[in-house]
Amino acid sequence: MRYSLLAASIGLCFSGQLFAATYQLTELPSHNGSKNTFVSDANDSGVVAGRATELFNLKIDVSYIDFSDETLIREYDRLKEARDRIDDPIKFTLDDIQNNNATATDPDAHAFMRGYLGQRNGNAEFQKLNASTSLIYATSSADEKVIFDAQRDYTGGELSRSVVSFITAVSSDGAMVGWGTAPYTKKNEFTKKDENETTVFFEREFSSKGVFITPGGEVIELPSPSFDADYGGQSIATDVQKLDDGTYLVIGQSAVSVAKDGQDRFDDMCKNESEPVNVCVWRLQNLSEYYNREAYQWKLDANFNIIPGESKSIGVGLVREDDEERAHIGTALAVNNAGVAVGHSQTRKDDNFIIRQRAGFFKDGTFTQIVDHVEGYESSHGVEINNQGVAIGYRFNEFTLGRKEQVKGFYFDVNDKKYTEIKSFYDGSALFPEDINDAGYIVGQAEAENLGDNPRREAFLYNTSNSELQNINDLLPCKSDAFPYSVVEAVKITEDNRIYGVATKTAKRRDSLGQVMKDSSGADEYESIAVPVLLTPDSSGQPEQCAPEEAETYERSSASFGVFSLLALPLLMLRRRRK
Repeated sequence: MRYSLLAASIGLCFSGQLFAATYQLTELPSHNGSKNTFVSDANDSGVVAGRATELFNLKIDVSYIDFSDETLIREYDRLKEARDRIDDPIKFTLDDIQNNNATATDPDAHAFMRGYLGQRNGNAEFQKLNASTSLIYATSSADEKVIFDAQRDYTGGELSRSVVSFITAVSSDGAMVGWGTAPYTKKNEFTKKDENETTVFFEREFSSKGVFITPGGEVIELPSPSFDADYGGQSIATDVQKLDDGTYLVIGQSAVSVAKDGQDRFDDMCKNESEPVNVCVWRLQNLSEYYNREAYQWKLDANFNIIPGESKSIGVGLVREDDEERAHIGTALAVNNAGVAVGHSQTRKDDNFIIRQRAGFFKDGTFTQIVDHVEGYESSHGVEINNQGVAIGYRFNEFTLGRKEQVKGFYFDVNDKKYTEIKSFYDGSALFPEDINDAGYIVGQAEAENLGDNPRREAFLYNTSNSELQNINDLLPCKSDAFPYSVVEAVKITEDNRIYGVATKTAKRRDSLGQVMKDSSGADEYESIAVPVLLTPDSSGQPEQCAPEEAETYERSSASFGVFSLLALPLLMLRRRRK
């Protein structure tokens, strides 16, 4: 399914005085079955992809749970005591869950079991749940796009909700790329060594596969080397360009071999005694040390056929020494129409192996490092590149165990090798660039105010031609009941300077079943949620003179606190776009 979304006819371009303009904010459709909705990418025609988190009403299978387990009983008792202390007693018992599956009707029981399973996410003997999904936006809705999830008996014939999936990029014609994990299947046919009864295991066929989604909505799996056919390999697709000849260039990362260290672990651990072999492999894959993973490309012709011989590694930042056994890792996150990709890779310094990633670009099968790091523990990530050859990213300048890293944004011209660091809102303010258009405007998120351990992050707009940094919220109406938004992340800037992003606003609080929550007096409770927004430039507007920050309510200061656990760096690193 391909959608032509929100054709905001604007025709507004800027000729230098960008910051004389203001922006008009349009809230995009949110996903009905979840708490938070995000944008991950959009193209200049208004085709938008995204992601929903905190899905409501996940189906929980309790049929295999041992309700006599002391750990489960202790966790229940702890919750009951805590709720009794605040005079808000729970109304379910473990018997209610075991015999009547109270998780389907009682939100407290549902939340309790979700927490219990979440703490055992690394244990293959328990159901896996993931409360997120990929989205494609329509004119009036944000619709789920299923990549690999499937119906399962243990969820009553509904989707397993055990997968992770991302749509990471949208091309100029609406084709998309991304990746997903395989759904888990519940099996009760394995008998552990020296035991008589079978044990339930939740197993999956592969850890992740990159995909290409045609403008018509067909999902095409992107092949990776077939060295590990038994356990599925591992790959992700992070960006796509439709080239002038009608072909598609897709980049990302793929496993290319099993690392020597990973093979040794497999031989020592995966003996089909205490768990099935593929469960053991899943555990090793989760450690990120099983495969050698390199930046990778795929090419498809105009009819969406994968071109033979064009699926290949495009480089990694170091050559393996004879005595090296651990995994080597490199990743491409964005590519421009000249085929130059940007990302990060492990590299060497003074002939020593460097574990942390270094930003760089991939060209003609070679990785070239961008940032000149001083210390071995420093790292950096490249996240985007425009068609003029200007890459953006961020670096961790300082790192001490137990202390916060200092994050600096940068841009780098691949053609003249010029590196420029972006000055943030204040000294020590972390700044994360996310997108750059061909005119050199950069958007992203940065710490706008130092609030101790939880600094407030807001969206920014940066002009490379004059080094001006602007808080996007300063270009919007002052926050009020009529305008309840704080834009906390700018994800995409189009060639006509429209900005797609994420804002927070206050909404009725909902429990894990999707029901509106009430306080002790019966009144609705409220919370901050994430919503997708489109910002359209208005060159005739004038910024409002808002009240000083100290005169604003606490809600303004805390609006983005709860949602920023959802805007974590792993998402930022894997959600790259360029079309």
